Order: sequence, then structure tokens, then C-alpha cells
Amino acid sequence: MIKINNLHKQFGSLKVLKGIDLSIKKGEVVVIIGPSGSGKSTLLRCLNYLEKPDTGSIQIDDLSVNVKNIEKQDINALRKSTAMVFQNYNLFKNKTALENITESLIIVKKTKKEEATQLGEKLLQQVGLSEKKDAYPSTLSGGQQQRVSIARAMALNPKVILFDEPTSALDPELVGEVLHVIRNLAKKTMSLLIVTHEMHFAKEVADRVIFMDDGNIIEEGSPENIFTYPQHERTKKFLKQIILK
Repeated sequence: MIKINNLHKQFGSLKVLKGIDLSIKKGEVVVIIGPSGSGKSTLLRCLNYLEKPDTGSIQIDDLSVNVKNIEKQDINALRKSTAMVFQNYNLFKNKTALENITESLIIVKKTKKEEATQLGEKLLQQVGLSEKKDAYPSTLSGGQQQRVSIARAMALNPKVILFDEPTSALDPELVGEVLHVIRNLAKKTMSLLIVTHEMHFAKEVADRVIFMDDGNIIEEGSPENIFTYPQHERTKKFLKQIILK
């Protein structure tokens, strides 16, 4: 269970999040859509505390923090409860695919190397990259690198995985392989919060779709309600522009 209450974030005079309220159930797949600059990625980064929110509260299961009074151990706990999959993979260039997955297990979770290696190999198999375990990122395609990044996030067994436009840096022909992995992950009991511009994928994989604009949640509902019967004029305008592209 994840609960965000009245979350605000601004950069200088620019208000990026204007009081976000959002709850996510265990195992729920929530997809966030909206125009560029609407605050979608900032919301994810605030949950993982890559950006420090200004005011509000974040609750993940039994951990509840007021962001104004947060302490270092609370930030560490938030980061252990969440895992981020970035647009540009963020893999260690000097480590193999397998080492990219096992590194955080060994250092952060203090997992024994042999155990971490076994888990890493299992996860690479799940994302279809068993044969690439000894390959370095520079020798992998963008889609393969992103699949390693997803396996790395899965390895930490977080309460929620945060996907920040996971296909936006990929060539069009590589998008499908990454979306396939996320589809399979969505069938499991892990909560997923996904920012994406892939509308067909959002419609297919989401339990709930959220439309954000100008730092606010404008509308939310089932994929059918949002994509077929949107209520808010701003949502209708956005979806019409997407369809016309």
C-alpha cells in the first residue's frame, strides 16, 4: 500500500507538483500519462527521494514520513522500498550485465556473492538475456540494456518499481521487447507505477490510468474510462492530440 498526500515540489519559482494525492494498492499497476512538463517524472523521483519534495507525506506499507521532517534512515528506507527504472538505463559501464544486477544485492542488501549470482542469472533468464550475462553495456542494444535495468530493479524485491518513460530512449523497433518484459512483470504481485507515452501499452497493462497536467492530477480511472470516456476537457484535448500524431 502506497499513499501520497498533498505532495508539493518546486524548482525556484516554478511549481512542478501542486499537492498530489495518490494511493496505490499492493500489486496494482498504475500508469501516468500527460504532456511533457506536467510533473510526471518529478513525482516518481520524489517517491524515490532522488528529488526532495517540499511538503507533504509519503507512506509505503508501515513506513510513513513527513517530507519536512524526514531523517536519513527514512530516506534509506524509502529507497529500499522502491526501485527506479530510468529512461537512459543508468547501468555501470565497467560492469557486465550480471554484475550490474548483483552489485546492489551485495553492497546494499549484503547478499552473499554466490546467492546474488544465482538470483542475477535467474532474473536475466526471465528478461530473455541469459546469454548476455558476461556482456558489457556498450555491446548491448538499448532494449537489452533496459531489460538489464529492469532485472536489476526486480532483484531488490521492492514494494514498488517506478518506471520513468522506460522506452523513450529506444529506437522504435526495440520498444516491443521492453514492453513485453513489463507486461510479464505486471502479472506478478509487485506494484508498478509507470510514466509512459505509449498509449496502447498503457491501455493494455494498467489497472488504473492517471492523467497529469501542470503539476496536478486532472483525472484518473480505468483504462476504458480514461481512453474511451474521458470526462475532463483537458484529458480529451490531450488524447485527441495523441491520436492525431
